[in-house]
Formats: sequence, C-alpha cells, structure tokens
Amino acid sequence: MSQAALSGKNYVVTGANSGIGLFAARRFAELGANVALVCRNEKRGCEAVAEIIATTGNENISLYLADFSSLSSVSEMADSLLRDIPKIDVLCNNAGGVNGSRTVSDEGFETTFVSNHLSSFLLTKKLLPAILHAADEDLARIVFTSSYGHFNSALDFEDLGLAEGYSTLKAYGRSKLMNLLTARELQHRLAGKNVVASSFHPGTVRTPIWNKGGALARLLGLVLYSFMKSVGQGSDTFIWLASSEDIASRGADGHYFYERKRAETAKFSTDADAKRLWQVSEELIAPYL
Repeated sequence: MSQAALSGKNYVVTGANSGIGLFAARRFAELGANVALVCRNEKRGCEAVAEIIATTGNENISLYLADFSSLSSVSEMADSLLRDIPKIDVLCNNAGGVNGSRTVSDEGFETTFVSNHLSSFLLTKKLLPAILHAADEDLARIVFTSSYGHFNSALDFEDLGLAEGYSTLKAYGRSKLMNLLTARELQHRLAGKNVVASSFHPGTVRTPIWNKGGALARLLGLVLYSFMKSVGQGSDTFIWLASSEDIASRGADGHYFYERKRAETAKFSTDADAKRLWQVSEELIAPYL
C-alpha cells in the first residue's frame, strides 16, 4: 500500500499503547490515517502518541482515555469520540487482558467479562452512527481481536461471569469466544450497510499480557517465549483486516481469521449463541448507552 493509502480515513484503536495495538496504530499512521488511540493509562498513552508521531511524521494522532473494566468510563469516552470524530472508518476492538484470579468491577461484572467483551460491545454500539456515516462513502470496518483460546470453553449463559469454576484460561477463552461471536452477529445485523466486521487470532505473541494473568500465565510466557511470534508478526492479520483493499472480495464479513486466512472456530461457536449473546449484552449495557 502507498504511504498515503489511508489519507483522510479515521481509525480508532483500543488497547493502543503497547503490543499489537500500538504496532497496528503506528502502521495506520504510516499509511496516512488519522488515528485515535484509546488507552487506560494516560502516561503510557501519551508516550505512544509521541512515539507514533516521531516515527511516522503523522501528527494526526489523538489520545482518549478509558478504563475498560468500567462501562461508565467507556461510555463517557465514546461520547467524546463521537463529538470529535463524527465519521469513523475503522474501529479496532483490541483492548483486553487476563486476570489471575476472579475479581468483580465496581459495576458488578466479572473483570475479564467486562474488560474483554462488554466494553467493546458498548463502544461498538455507541460508535455505530459514526461508522455508518463513513460507510455512506466507502467500506467501513470493525475488527475484533479474538484468540485460538476461544476453544477453551463454551458459553454458560447462566453464569457468564464465572461465579462457579473460575480459571484464568476459561475466563479469557470465553471472552475471546464472545469477541468472534459478536463480530459474526454484528455482520448479520449490518447486512447491506457497506460495513465489514471480522475477528482474528494474532497467534501467541510476545506482549506484556503474559505478565498480567497470574503465576500460570507468567510461567507459560517464560516457557513459550522463544517460540512466540513477534509483535509485528502478530499484527499482520490485524492490519490486513483493518486496511487492505481486498477484504470485501476475500469474504471477510463476519468471519474469524488467522494468518490472513479464514480459520476454523469451535463447534460450540454457533449462530444461535451469537444471537443470544448479543441480546444478553444489549440488556447488560442498556444503562450505559
């Protein structure tokens, strides 16, 4: 792609101060996009903005702050985005994390559930008017960072917050299953709207996430480190889904990808569960819209 391929396009990238979020945001900036970084930590967010401007020469980089464990925080940030950017060409739902033990947010949600799923669901719902505005002129996109970890466990709609049988891998895996199901159902609901929703597995990547999931995650990170993908390799499919001109012709709509190819999903990742999850999620976020 040419260095000005994304000139005039507005990109929103969550979880953008490190890892694949930062790498992808930098690439979008290199290609000329106006990039809004959504970060939790102001200091790290400012450092990411400064680094992107310094390395790309693109000064159209902005910072928005939100704590994804708080739906109120995400809702307020979304309102700011809508005021500042009435047309959003691409939304990259990348923010997320792992937790070594079960914790509950001040709003009453299990932390992994709200941080990895509900907050991105709320953000997407609130930004849809700006995304559809962009779709009036050109293809708009919504990309979710999912994971192969979604194979770990089917959803239990009676216990989405894992009050029983919590484990780090189960909570993370279910949240990543929710990401790909949301992309699928979103595509169904936006049929004919010139918007492509998709999800992807970045691979096992050398990112700080391995230090945030407790002793087991740190041990796995240590053991697997030499076999992991670089951040650049892990970002490749992400960047491709969010910017490539051949996405529509490649049938990306609603599907899950790995290494730029449609990938198999768990047998329990059904359309019925995607629809049910959407309905439940809408009920849970309703007070924050």
